[in-house]
Amino acid sequence: MTTGRSPARWRGTRDFGPSKFGRYPGDRLQNTGRRADLLGRSLPAAPGADPAHAIHDYLAAGRTSSARALAAKAMVLINPMDRAGEIVWPTDGRAC
Repeated sequence: MTTGRSPARWRGTRDFGPSKFGRYPGDRLQNTGRRADLLGRSLPAAPGADPAHAIHDYLAAGRTSSARALAAKAMVLINPMDRAGEIVWPTDGRAC
């Protein structure tokens, strides 16, 4: 987790390296694998709070249109590194 506040919302893309699915032909030549879209959102959580619980609580409450829209997507931790790849949403471990 980062310290301090992040922008309220952000979107980015990252290339996480070689992929068993190969490279998407429409991606930039610098990409070695499949590009992943990243969505960021600032959530009300105490410093040191479990990131999976913060995300789950936000999505499960569904108080905003953003929360409801994001709940239709799968959420996977990429940070902290020791938990990278952990499926956070949906909670049954299946992708949407």
